[in-house]
Amino acid sequence: MKDDLASPHGCPVCRARFRGSSQCSRCGADLTALLLLAAHAYVMRLAARQSLRQGDRQAALASAQAAQRLHSTAEGRLLSVICTIAVNEYPGRPQEPA
Repeated sequence: MKDDLASPHGCPVCRARFRGSSQCSRCGADLTALLLLAAHAYVMRLAARQSLRQGDRQAALASAQAAQRLHSTAEGRLLSVICTIAVNEYPGRPQEPA
C-alpha cells in the first residue's frame, strides 16, 4: 500500500504546491513541522499494518485513526476503513495472530 509521505498538501502560508523541501519554494516558510507530522503519521500507519498482521485489530484501528488525525491521506482513509471493518466484523471473537 502506498503511503503519501512526501505530500503534506502544500504550504499553509501561501498554498504553494509542496516540492519536497523543508522550505517553501514560493514564500520561504519553514515546513519542517509539517514534514515531521507527515513522517510520524507514516510510521503510525506502518504500525497499524503490523498490528493487523499480528491480529491486534484494536491497536491497528487506533494507530490508523491517529495517523489520519496527523496527516490525512487517501491511503490512510482506506487503512482506517479496513481496520474498522476488522474490528466490527469480529467484535466478540478472540483475536488470533494472523
